Amino acid sequence: MPRQQVLNFKYAQPKVDVWAAAACLYAMVTGYPPRNFAGVDPLCAVLQSDAVPILDRTSSIPKSLAEVIDRALIDNPDIYYKSAAEFKQALLKSIS
Repeated sequence: MPRQQVLNFKYAQPKVDVWAAAACLYAMVTGYPPRNFAGVDPLCAVLQSDAVPILDRTSSIPKSLAEVIDRALIDNPDIYYKSAAEFKQALLKSIS
């Protein structure tokens, strides 16, 4: 979950779903969640840490795709991709 959803869950915008889609993609590719949760309260991990760069978890994906996924998981100070369409276009461009 992105920071914005933890901080202001009642008023979460659709862009939190874009972040969640990127997190799911990250987990499918790496087998790990985007953040490190070991030994840390999950909410603290969300609020205090950024996503681990995907290439630090696996080198089996193209760099261009890794960059898009990493950008999609930026949530400080705001979520990078504002819409699913924007994220989709970036993904398509990264694999073409």
